[in-house]
Amino acid sequence: MSQGVSKLKELLFENEARALTDLQHRIESVARLGTDQRAALSRDLDRLSATDTAFRNEVKSQIDAVFSRAGTEDRFRTSVASVIDRALAEAEVSNHDALSEAVAPLVVSTIKREIHESQDELVEALYPITGRLVQAYVASAMRELTERINGQLSANPTMLRFKSILSGHSMAELALVQAQQLQVEELYLIRRGSGELLARWPDVGRNQNRDQVLSGILTAINEFSLEAFSDDGSALRQIDLNTSQVYLRASPRLLLAAKCSGLSNAAVERMIDAEFIYTLERQQDEWEESAEDPPPQGRRNAQLSEVAERIETRVSEVRQKVENDNTGWLILKSVSWIIALMLAGWLAWVGYKYATTEWVRERANTVIAKTESMRGYPVRLRVADYGTEISLAGLAPSAAAKSEIISSLENELSGTAVKDELTVVPTAPDATPQIVRLRNDLEAFERRTAREAFERSTSRAIQRLDGLPTSLSQLTQNLDASEKRNFVRETAIEVDAVRTSLLDLRRQASFQVTGGSGIENRELASRMEQLRARLTANTNKIAGLLDAGSGNFGTKNNVVHSEGGLLSEAEAMAIQTEQFATLIVALAQAASIKPPPPVVMAPPPAPSGPTPHEQLAAWIREHAIFFSTETRFRDPQTASHHLDQLAKLMNATTATIRVVGFTDDQGSSQQNSPLSKDRADLVRRALVTRGVPANRLIAIGRLDAKDISSIVGDSSPNRRVEFEFSFVGEAR
Repeated sequence: MSQGVSKLKELLFENEARALTDLQHRIESVARLGTDQRAALSRDLDRLSATDTAFRNEVKSQIDAVFSRAGTEDRFRTSVASVIDRALAEAEVSNHDALSEAVAPLVVSTIKREIHESQDELVEALYPITGRLVQAYVASAMRELTERINGQLSANPTMLRFKSILSGHSMAELALVQAQQLQVEELYLIRRGSGELLARWPDVGRNQNRDQVLSGILTAINEFSLEAFSDDGSALRQIDLNTSQVYLRASPRLLLAAKCSGLSNAAVERMIDAEFIYTLERQQDEWEESAEDPPPQGRRNAQLSEVAERIETRVSEVRQKVENDNTGWLILKSVSWIIALMLAGWLAWVGYKYATTEWVRERANTVIAKTESMRGYPVRLRVADYGTEISLAGLAPSAAAKSEIISSLENELSGTAVKDELTVVPTAPDATPQIVRLRNDLEAFERRTAREAFERSTSRAIQRLDGLPTSLSQLTQNLDASEKRNFVRETAIEVDAVRTSLLDLRRQASFQVTGGSGIENRELASRMEQLRARLTANTNKIAGLLDAGSGNFGTKNNVVHSEGGLLSEAEAMAIQTEQFATLIVALAQAASIKPPPPVVMAPPPAPSGPTPHEQLAAWIREHAIFFSTETRFRDPQTASHHLDQLAKLMNATTATIRVVGFTDDQGSSQQNSPLSKDRADLVRRALVTRGVPANRLIAIGRLDAKDISSIVGDSSPNRRVEFEFSFVGEAR
């Protein structure tokens, strides 16, 4: 045993031994170290030694615990038994089926052997248990019978109660009759004393041994009961077989046994007794007449068949008598008459109450409908039983209307109390004067606004017409053809006439507005339309002067359409005068302009190198600003140099540049999208500090990936800012 423990220790401490050997080699290798290093190493060795000692003590305690548990054969057996017990308990839970298949055959064979060898002891031990089982079975059968009776009672309780009233029997008795109807299954005619089976019904022709044994047992049981209880004069009359009953009736020579299923009441049992006595008497008489020889078996079987038929017939008659007994018909009839009288009285009372209530309701509704002051106001009418009280709820237009309808109802229904629950609708003050005043103010405002608009439009037209004589005079002086000059003079006279008519129309319109006749006077509007037509005709003629030598002064059509009304015509007149004045001024300027001398085109200069814009485009195609992480330049010095170059090139041009930031594929889009924009903003601010106008720089971050290299990490060229020319009008 000690050698085994030593071997176990060697196996357990093999790793530690190698570790100690390695540590020894390390100690020798550092023997040449300095004093400080040796002191530090010594401290480490002390800590390691303490740790190793503690570990050794723990392992030793564990080995001692193992030895104390399995060091000897007895200890090992005890430990193994405990382990097997736990293993079986765990297997019972985790692998029950496999354990049952392995252990069940052994347990079954052992139990069979013990039962075979100890039958007497087993019977004595199981007898109390068997008695309790029989008792429980009988209780279960009674409970089943009770449930069947309850089922009959609950299945159709009304019909059972009706039959119970008619027949005079209880509902439980009727339910018992329906639940258990007696039926004869077997009949036996047995010779007393010897137990010989003389006849059997039905004659099945088989199981003769079984019938002979049964007849002998019944004879023995009957004789035993007579001998054991002969003192009190009783006899065995019935044997309970739980699911069926065996009725026994005996004569001096014969024993008649009937096996029946179902339950019977006292009347049925009395009928069975009478039928058995009659059958035994007949058998006894035939026995005596045959001089000690029993009748033939065939006749006895036929007689038993008749007995079974008569018993079942009598049982059916008794059951029908129980179900059809009409002793309670008189009671039911009396109760029915009482109920009918009570129902008739109740119906008469309900009819009287309904008639009186509805009569009061109809009269009240008629009064409410005739009250004119309550027309259009909802009124809810509630009438108490017999019309003793009515209540009105709803809205009334006034207190007078409310009093009127209450008084009308009290006069019409003198014997009825009227309960007032009407609510008078509050009336608002008459706002008609305020509405009229507001309408008048609104009309005055509309007239004032219309007059001001009319005056503004006519003032614009008159101001334009006032300045036309000067422009027409200049146009006359600048025209070469006398015909055109005469036409312009005629136009000037016509324009002056239009101006005079417009002034007169303006005064008339102002007078009518002041007088209150309205600004939309159709006569004044018609006159304004005629003036505008005259001005339009002159405009078309003057426009013909623009056609070189055509002489057609009516081809142009610059008519301004209006929507009708004096205000619309005044606004159209103002627009028309502006167009006419603009046309006259344009003609005067055109007539005063002389043709310029011919332009001699100089040869284009020879190319002298790329323009500043081309230099900027070439730089943008070849350069970008690269980043390492976040918004840090990968090479700050190179980035600063490139930004200086770009700022110089941009200051030499007027181009607008788009600063575009990019990221690599590392990180999510939620992270990279703002990062690309931050890089573009950083480069934009650096260019602004170098003198580039901020409105010529557009910083954006690209959402779509545009990789230019497969390199990833801080040195990836994908982390960059590029530059693009923007579109015209893109910058704001």
